[in-house]
This record gives sequence, C-alpha cells and structure tokens, in this order.
Amino acid sequence: MSGIVGIGFFIWDAYQQNYISEIILAVIYIGAVGLLLDRGIAFLQKLIAPLWR
Repeated sequence: MSGIVGIGFFIWDAYQQNYISEIILAVIYIGAVGLLLDRGIAFLQKLIAPLWR
C-alpha cells in the first residue's frame, strides 16, 4: 500500500465494516464533485466554442 488513502479506500473500508451512512456520504460526495466538474467543463465550452465558428 502506498500510504495515500483516497475515496476508494474510504468506500471499501466503510463497506467492509458495514457503515452504510459513510458509503452514502461518499457516493453523494462523488456525485457532487462530478456535477461540479461537468458544470465547469460546460462553462469552459461556452467560452471557447464560439471562437471556433
């Protein structure tokens, strides 16, 4: 193991210990980060795409 604990390890550890609330929290966190990244890329696309027409 590298010593770096990430979200995957957090979910796996919560799954192994049957901590359902922590798994749900991690899934919500992943969804929120995904939504923010999606909106950020869409914003950048709106800024850049008109330049290519």
